[in-house]
Amino acid sequence: MTATIKQIAEALGMNPSTVSRALSGHPQIADATREKVLRMAEKLHYTPNLWAQNLVGAATNLVGCLVQELSNPFYIPMVRAIEDVAKENDYIIFIGESRHDLGVEKHVIDKFRRVRASGIIITPVLSSLDHLSQLEREGVAVVITGRDLEGFDAINVDNVKSGRTAGRHLSDSGYKRIAYIQSGNEYNIPEKERLKGLKAVLDENGLPLETIYTVGNNRINSGEKAGEIWMHAGQRPDAVFCSNDLLAMGFIQYILKQGVCIPGDVAVLGHDDIPFADNFIVPLSTITFPKYEMGRLAMQILLQRITKPDLLHIPKHFALEPDLVIRKSC
Repeated sequence: MTATIKQIAEALGMNPSTVSRALSGHPQIADATREKVLRMAEKLHYTPNLWAQNLVGAATNLVGCLVQELSNPFYIPMVRAIEDVAKENDYIIFIGESRHDLGVEKHVIDKFRRVRASGIIITPVLSSLDHLSQLEREGVAVVITGRDLEGFDAINVDNVKSGRTAGRHLSDSGYKRIAYIQSGNEYNIPEKERLKGLKAVLDENGLPLETIYTVGNNRINSGEKAGEIWMHAGQRPDAVFCSNDLLAMGFIQYILKQGVCIPGDVAVLGHDDIPFADNFIVPLSTITFPKYEMGRLAMQILLQRITKPDLLHIPKHFALEPDLVIRKSC
């Protein structure tokens, strides 16, 4: 655990109020005293409780929620559920985003640590987990959403089953040249698992995977890039399964401008069923799963960890069931 002002004072034989003033840069504290306090604070790994400086006593009911992109509508139902459960239990949620950057993720987590967050719900970047393991060692509960990680509580969707569901629908609908659109991010495990499920069903039906469009990220502009690639293909796939809805929307948006008919010329299937997918230019067929339930479970597990710290912790893993939503695009 992080050192307290009282522990620094005891180590130096000072009054805690003197230590507090030294750490805050009070002008009446001698430079030599301040230097001693700062050296001891560094030695004991002290970090200032920023929240308590403003709202004394409020730090025990703070929870950090860290997602990868606040601009992605995927997170709306999940975060709403986290906030709903938090409100019911008198907890305050701090929300941040990593922007798929490990350095940003660590920076935001350090902010959560500084306000003494009791727990953190996170969809991690995954390129390193040391900082998350350190949180657990410090007594800060961590719950993972949208990923499966050994040693942590985690709530995810059964992504292999998602891919199988997509493949079964497309093959049963008579499509023969099926493509997959993905970001290609090394640490995007969900899209790899969805591809695995898709390939398995196509193999079972004697169909090859026509091609994979790897476009760099999961945003709408990358879906447009995939649409441009599709337009210039010699033999165009007659159906595409996109690893998320934003890619599907970008793909549709681009090829509609080229006069392509959906689903007449190409069927498009997304994943996630984000808000407004049903009201898109072409209402989007997609794979859905209970995102609100993901957030609700995450917060309930976190609260159990926080309120019952003496219980033996055995990490829990939940795999939510995907389902097919058929609209106009496929």
